[in-house]
Amino acid sequence: MTVSLLAEFSHSVQIKRTDIVCPDRAASSGHLGALAFRDREGLPAGLAQLPGPVGFREGKTLLKVSAPGVIGSAIVRAARKSAGIGRWKLARIIKASPRAVRSWENGTCPLFLVAYDDLGRLAAAFGQAGAKVGCDVAELMLASRCDLLIAGMLQGFEDYAEVPPIEEDSIQGEAARDLLRWALAGVVPQRYRAMVPARPLLTRHDLNAFTELALQLGRGSQGDQLASYGRALTTTIHDR
Repeated sequence: MTVSLLAEFSHSVQIKRTDIVCPDRAASSGHLGALAFRDREGLPAGLAQLPGPVGFREGKTLLKVSAPGVIGSAIVRAARKSAGIGRWKLARIIKASPRAVRSWENGTCPLFLVAYDDLGRLAAAFGQAGAKVGCDVAELMLASRCDLLIAGMLQGFEDYAEVPPIEEDSIQGEAARDLLRWALAGVVPQRYRAMVPARPLLTRHDLNAFTELALQLGRGSQGDQLASYGRALTTTIHDR
Protein backbone atom coordinates (compact mmCIF):
# COMPACT_ATOMS: atom_id res chain seq x y z
CA MET A 1 0.00 0.00 0.00
CA THR A 2 1.35 3.41 -0.88
CA VAL A 3 0.80 6.38 1.36
CA SER A 4 -1.00 8.17 -1.49
CA LEU A 5 -3.78 5.58 -1.33
CA LEU A 6 -4.60 6.37 2.28
CA ALA A 7 -7.60 8.43 3.34
CA GLU A 8 -9.06 8.94 6.76
CA PHE A 9 -12.29 7.00 7.27
CA SER A 10 -15.16 8.40 9.27
CA HIS A 11 -15.66 5.60 11.80
CA SER A 12 -13.23 4.91 14.58
CA VAL A 13 -13.61 2.87 17.71
CA GLN A 14 -13.60 4.82 20.96
CA ILE A 15 -10.96 3.26 23.20
CA LYS A 16 -10.20 4.70 26.60
CA ARG A 17 -6.65 6.03 26.58
CA THR A 18 -5.55 8.30 29.40
CA ASP A 19 -2.43 9.99 30.68
CA ILE A 20 -0.25 9.74 27.62
CA VAL A 21 3.29 10.27 28.87
CA CYS A 22 6.86 10.16 27.68
CA PRO A 23 9.34 8.15 29.73
CA ASP A 24 12.08 9.92 31.68
CA ARG A 25 14.62 9.31 28.95
CA ALA A 26 14.34 11.46 25.84
CA ALA A 27 11.98 9.88 23.31
CA SER A 28 13.11 9.16 19.79
CA SER A 29 11.74 11.64 17.30
CA GLY A 30 11.53 9.04 14.56
CA HIS A 31 13.95 10.69 12.11
CA LEU A 32 13.84 8.81 8.85
CA GLY A 33 17.57 8.88 8.04
CA ALA A 34 19.37 8.75 4.71
CA LEU A 35 17.36 6.09 2.90
CA ALA A 36 13.77 6.93 3.79
CA PHE A 37 11.28 9.39 2.38
CA ARG A 38 11.66 12.76 4.08
CA ASP A 39 8.64 14.61 2.66
CA ARG A 40 5.69 13.97 4.97
CA GLU A 41 3.29 16.41 3.28
CA GLY A 42 0.03 14.70 2.50
CA LEU A 43 0.49 11.94 5.06
CA PRO A 44 -2.55 11.01 7.14
CA ALA A 45 -2.75 12.82 10.45
CA GLY A 46 -1.79 9.64 12.28
CA LEU A 47 1.58 9.56 10.56
CA ALA A 48 2.40 13.24 10.22
CA GLN A 49 4.57 12.78 13.28
CA LEU A 50 5.81 9.28 13.92
CA PRO A 51 5.52 8.31 17.58
CA GLY A 52 8.51 7.81 19.80
CA PRO A 53 8.52 5.35 22.69
CA VAL A 54 5.62 6.80 24.67
CA GLY A 55 3.21 5.12 27.02
CA PHE A 56 0.04 5.61 29.01
CA ARG A 57 -0.95 4.96 32.61
CA GLU A 58 -3.69 2.49 33.39
CA GLY A 59 -4.13 2.60 37.15
CA LYS A 60 -0.57 2.52 38.43
CA THR A 61 0.91 0.67 35.46
CA LEU A 62 2.79 2.38 32.63
CA LEU A 63 2.14 0.56 29.36
CA LYS A 64 4.22 1.33 26.30
CA VAL A 65 2.46 2.03 23.01
CA SER A 66 3.68 0.14 19.96
CA ALA A 67 5.89 1.81 17.36
CA PRO A 68 4.30 1.90 13.87
CA GLY A 69 6.74 -0.57 12.28
CA VAL A 70 6.79 -3.54 14.62
CA ILE A 71 6.93 -6.33 12.03
CA GLY A 72 9.53 -4.69 9.81
CA SER A 73 11.68 -3.83 12.80
CA ALA A 74 11.58 -7.42 14.06
CA ILE A 75 12.68 -8.68 10.64
CA VAL A 76 15.52 -6.16 10.32
CA ARG A 77 16.83 -7.00 13.80
CA ALA A 78 16.61 -10.74 13.13
CA ALA A 79 18.31 -10.39 9.75
CA ARG A 80 21.20 -8.39 11.17
CA LYS A 81 21.60 -10.88 14.02
CA SER A 82 21.51 -13.74 11.52
CA ALA A 83 24.21 -12.04 9.45
CA GLY A 84 26.37 -11.44 12.51
CA ILE A 85 27.05 -7.79 11.69
CA GLY A 86 26.74 -4.66 13.81
CA ARG A 87 24.45 -1.73 13.18
CA TRP A 88 27.29 0.56 12.16
CA LYS A 89 28.65 -1.96 9.66
CA LEU A 90 25.23 -2.44 8.12
CA ALA A 91 24.88 1.33 7.81
CA ARG A 92 28.23 1.51 6.00
CA ILE A 93 27.31 -1.31 3.62
CA ILE A 94 24.09 0.32 2.48
CA LYS A 95 25.46 3.88 2.76
CA ALA A 96 22.86 4.90 5.33
CA SER A 97 23.19 6.72 8.62
CA PRO A 98 23.33 4.62 11.80
CA ARG A 99 20.34 6.67 12.95
CA ALA A 100 18.34 5.37 9.97
CA VAL A 101 19.21 1.75 10.78
CA ARG A 102 18.34 2.31 14.42
CA SER A 103 14.96 3.79 13.49
CA TRP A 104 14.16 0.75 11.33
CA GLU A 105 15.19 -1.60 14.13
CA ASN A 106 13.07 0.10 16.79
CA GLY A 107 10.13 0.56 14.44
CA THR A 108 9.88 4.34 14.74
CA CYS A 109 10.57 4.57 11.00
CA PRO A 110 8.38 1.82 9.52
CA LEU A 111 9.46 0.17 6.30
CA PHE A 112 6.40 1.54 4.49
CA LEU A 113 8.12 4.94 4.59
CA VAL A 114 11.29 3.55 2.99
CA ALA A 115 11.75 3.71 -0.78
CA TYR A 116 11.46 0.43 -2.68
CA ASP A 117 14.98 0.70 -4.14
CA ASP A 118 16.37 1.19 -0.65
CA LEU A 119 14.53 -1.88 0.62
CA GLY A 120 16.15 -3.76 -2.24
CA ARG A 121 19.59 -2.59 -1.18
CA LEU A 122 18.86 -3.55 2.40
CA ALA A 123 17.77 -7.06 1.38
CA ALA A 124 20.83 -7.43 -0.86
CA ALA A 125 23.12 -6.34 1.97
CA PHE A 126 21.67 -8.97 4.26
CA GLY A 127 22.12 -11.60 1.57
CA GLN A 128 25.73 -10.66 0.95
CA ALA A 129 26.44 -10.73 4.68
CA GLY A 130 25.09 -14.29 4.93
CA ALA A 131 21.80 -13.61 6.71
CA LYS A 132 19.33 -16.48 6.70
CA VAL A 133 16.29 -14.15 6.79
CA GLY A 134 15.41 -10.68 5.54
CA CYS A 135 17.15 -11.21 2.20
CA ASP A 136 13.97 -11.14 0.10
CA VAL A 137 12.74 -7.68 -0.84
CA ALA A 138 9.26 -9.14 -1.39
CA GLU A 139 9.10 -10.16 2.28
CA LEU A 140 10.24 -6.72 3.40
CA MET A 141 7.51 -5.20 1.22
CA LEU A 142 4.90 -7.58 2.62
CA ALA A 143 6.02 -6.75 6.16
CA SER A 144 5.64 -3.05 5.35
CA ARG A 145 2.06 -3.64 4.14
CA CYS A 146 1.21 -5.57 7.29
CA ASP A 147 2.67 -2.80 9.44
CA LEU A 148 0.71 -0.19 7.49
CA LEU A 149 -2.51 -2.14 8.04
CA ILE A 150 -1.87 -2.31 11.80
CA ALA A 151 -0.79 1.34 12.11
CA GLY A 152 -3.64 2.52 9.92
CA MET A 153 -6.30 0.67 11.89
CA LEU A 154 -4.93 1.76 15.25
CA GLN A 155 -4.51 5.40 14.22
CA GLY A 156 -7.72 5.65 12.21
CA PHE A 157 -6.57 6.30 8.66
CA GLU A 158 -6.76 2.86 7.00
CA ASP A 159 -9.01 2.92 3.94
CA TYR A 160 -8.57 -0.77 3.02
CA ALA A 161 -7.72 0.13 -0.58
CA GLU A 162 -4.79 -2.29 -0.66
CA VAL A 163 -4.29 -4.65 2.25
CA PRO A 164 -2.24 -7.82 2.91
CA PRO A 165 -3.99 -10.76 1.19
CA ILE A 166 -4.79 -12.74 4.33
CA GLU A 167 -7.91 -14.23 2.74
CA GLU A 168 -6.05 -15.69 -0.24
CA ASP A 169 -5.17 -19.36 -0.54
CA SER A 170 -1.75 -18.52 -1.94
CA ILE A 171 1.91 -18.38 -0.96
CA GLN A 172 1.67 -14.63 -0.39
CA GLY A 173 -1.55 -15.03 1.57
CA GLU A 174 0.05 -17.59 3.88
CA ALA A 175 3.13 -15.38 4.28
CA ALA A 176 0.92 -12.41 5.23
CA ARG A 177 -0.96 -14.52 7.77
CA ASP A 178 2.38 -15.69 9.21
CA LEU A 179 3.60 -12.12 9.73
CA LEU A 180 0.33 -10.88 11.23
CA ARG A 181 0.08 -13.98 13.43
CA TRP A 182 3.55 -13.15 14.74
CA ALA A 183 2.61 -9.55 15.51
CA LEU A 184 -0.81 -10.32 16.98
CA ALA A 185 -0.55 -13.77 18.53
CA GLY A 186 3.17 -14.22 19.17
CA VAL A 187 3.45 -17.22 16.83
CA VAL A 188 6.91 -16.71 15.32
CA PRO A 189 7.41 -18.00 11.76
CA GLN A 190 9.70 -21.03 11.71
CA ARG A 191 12.56 -19.25 9.94
CA TYR A 192 12.79 -16.62 12.71
CA ARG A 193 12.45 -18.81 15.78
CA ALA A 194 16.17 -19.20 16.47
CA MET A 195 16.63 -15.43 16.58
CA VAL A 196 13.62 -13.88 18.32
CA PRO A 197 11.54 -14.53 21.46
CA ALA A 198 8.06 -16.01 21.04
CA ARG A 199 5.79 -13.12 21.96
CA PRO A 200 3.38 -10.71 20.23
CA LEU A 201 5.05 -7.68 18.68
CA LEU A 202 2.26 -5.30 19.71
CA THR A 203 1.87 -4.06 23.24
CA ARG A 204 -1.06 -5.43 25.23
CA HIS A 205 -2.98 -2.17 24.91
CA ASP A 206 -2.57 -1.95 21.14
CA LEU A 207 -3.34 -5.65 20.73
CA ASN A 208 -6.60 -5.19 22.65
CA ALA A 209 -7.46 -2.13 20.56
CA PHE A 210 -6.66 -3.89 17.29
CA THR A 211 -8.72 -6.94 18.31
CA GLU A 212 -11.74 -4.74 19.00
CA LEU A 213 -11.32 -2.97 15.66
CA ALA A 214 -11.08 -6.31 13.82
CA LEU A 215 -14.25 -7.51 15.55
CA GLN A 216 -16.06 -4.33 14.53
CA LEU A 217 -14.81 -4.72 10.97
CA GLY A 218 -16.10 -8.30 10.96
CA ARG A 219 -19.49 -7.04 12.13
CA GLY A 220 -19.68 -4.70 9.14
CA SER A 221 -18.45 -1.36 10.53
CA GLN A 222 -16.84 -0.59 7.15
CA GLY A 223 -19.47 -2.32 5.02
CA ASP A 224 -20.41 -5.88 4.18
CA GLN A 225 -17.61 -6.30 1.64
CA LEU A 226 -14.97 -5.91 4.35
CA ALA A 227 -16.74 -8.03 6.95
CA SER A 228 -15.05 -11.23 5.74
CA TYR A 229 -11.67 -9.48 5.96
CA GLY A 230 -12.37 -8.49 9.54
CA ARG A 231 -13.29 -12.06 10.38
CA ALA A 232 -10.06 -13.28 8.78
CA LEU A 233 -8.12 -10.78 10.92
CA THR A 234 -9.88 -12.00 14.05
CA THR A 235 -9.07 -15.60 13.17
CA THR A 236 -5.42 -14.65 12.68
CA ILE A 237 -5.29 -12.98 16.10
CA HIS A 238 -6.57 -16.10 17.83
CA ASP A 239 -4.74 -18.62 15.63
CA ARG A 240 -2.03 -20.11 17.82
